[in-house]
Amino acid sequence: LMTNDEGRDQKYTLRGNIEAYVLIGMMVLAAVFYLLIPYQIEKPKMLFGRAFMDMKPTLFPALAAIGMFVLSGVALVQSLRAPLKDPFKGLDRQIAVQLTIIIVILYGFAITFEPFGYWLSGILVSLTLSLFLGNRNIWTLLILSVGVPSFIYFVFTKLLLVSLPEGIIF
Repeated sequence: LMTNDEGRDQKYTLRGNIEAYVLIGMMVLAAVFYLLIPYQIEKPKMLFGRAFMDMKPTLFPALAAIGMFVLSGVALVQSLRAPLKDPFKGLDRQIAVQLTIIIVILYGFAITFEPFGYWLSGILVSLTLSLFLGNRNIWTLLILSVGVPSFIYFVFTKLLLVSLPEGIIF
């Protein structure tokens, strides 16, 4: 038993704790992602028995899946120790609609990633998200939408030697 701020006793329980169920689902999803990595990521191209890249292409997806699993586990422990609360209490309908639109924009990024390449689809999603979230300053839009994807592209392709989809631009 633990005591919350109001002095009432509370058991560590899953009953009624929606957040705990979501976090368990996230942990299962992370485990599935990790197990599917070898089947979803192409093996690097070889030249004379050596790969073009210094790192395995499975490194970042594996780190992301492991991180998702660990962080979900930590959040699960925290949610079980915290007093039960309704995560949807006070959620404004407008915020739910905005969140749905952001998810659709990010889904568009995933769809355009291969045909347009990382750089162009990154610029499009950055520009769209910035405009949707209310940024109207032209210089900030240009710096964010062109600069950030360009910087990330440079870091991954030149420094980390990880190939990203080139698309129609390159």
